[in-house]
Amino acid sequence: MKVEISVMFNVKDVDRSVRFYEKLGFDQRWAWKGDDGKLDYAGVGLGGAVIALGRITESGATGGEYTDYDQWVKGPLGGGVIVNVELRNVDRIYALARKAKATIESRIRDWPYGRAFTINDPDGYVVKFLRSKGEFA
Repeated sequence: MKVEISVMFNVKDVDRSVRFYEKLGFDQRWAWKGDDGKLDYAGVGLGGAVIALGRITESGATGGEYTDYDQWVKGPLGGGVIVNVELRNVDRIYALARKAKATIESRIRDWPYGRAFTINDPDGYVVKFLRSKGEFA
């Protein structure tokens, strides 16, 4: 059975986040603009990994439509979550991250589970790029 998963990051500026992930080799998969011409929602992908990016506005993520949801997304972004992106050529993405001057949380190295490095994106989300010793070895 083939299973795919994507994750959504609530961000302050979707355009900025798309540009950031494109510098890491992701491509834009879809985009929707708001009435103000700015991106409200976009998806970036690298192979089968997809990160959806949703804009938080002054009135909340949904313009105040869902009060509980708005309260949730107004908290600190990226709090306590690490997103793993598994791929074969982790060294190539590391070189792109350095060239893009991404905030590198942990430099590339070999771990018991594989070769990996970790970055912080512009909104504080932690993303680990990993070539595991399993499927992608």
